[in-house]
Amino acid sequence: MKNLIFKQYDDSYFESCIRLIQITWNLHAGFKGIPDDKAVYAYYLKTCLNWNAHLDIIVDEADNVKGILFGSNEHPSLIRELSFMRTDRKINKWKNEHLKRGTFGELDAAKREFAKLTLNDKLGEEDAELFDSEINLFIVSPELKGKGLGRKLMDRYVHFCKTYGIATAFLWTDVDCDYSFYQKYGFKIHKTFNSAKQHHRDAEHQDGLVFFIVIDQV
Repeated sequence: MKNLIFKQYDDSYFESCIRLIQITWNLHAGFKGIPDDKAVYAYYLKTCLNWNAHLDIIVDEADNVKGILFGSNEHPSLIRELSFMRTDRKINKWKNEHLKRGTFGELDAAKREFAKLTLNDKLGEEDAELFDSEINLFIVSPELKGKGLGRKLMDRYVHFCKTYGIATAFLWTDVDCDYSFYQKYGFKIHKTFNSAKQHHRDAEHQDGLVFFIVIDQV
């Protein structure tokens, strides 16, 4: 944990954030014939960055990103909301242009994968209006797990919530994630759902999880 620094995200860390997500999660498996899977992670990061008010990262002595926590304020001002909506349109335009260019590989396969991402967001955020904030991206580098950095990121996020009068927060994930961290921290299950992996199956065990926390109880 020596020489690790907490910072506010800025765009100079975009590429480093992509690398961290790439080594931690596999988001590109369903794409076919993709020339460079980095494009999938760039799109994912763009969507995670938008709509957020808390953009916290951890960097090492070489300025490489080793941890991320992005959280929203679900009740932004009208001006901020319009700005987020404009950015959403720009991100979709960027995605559609790159779909046509073949950046995401075979078109039909890429469209199916993006539809799954959209469906998961819809299912996971179905009750977003019940909460004041959403954790949109939370990740710690695999080699640093178990050293308390995730808890420190979460503590800083809770401080942000208390500072801005945010009373409740939520996040969604799936059973492949080590969600025991959330339970230990004080999150509780709001509901479960069938993610895009199982949405069209008669799945007995739902694999999507929505957690929530009451900030004043932390």
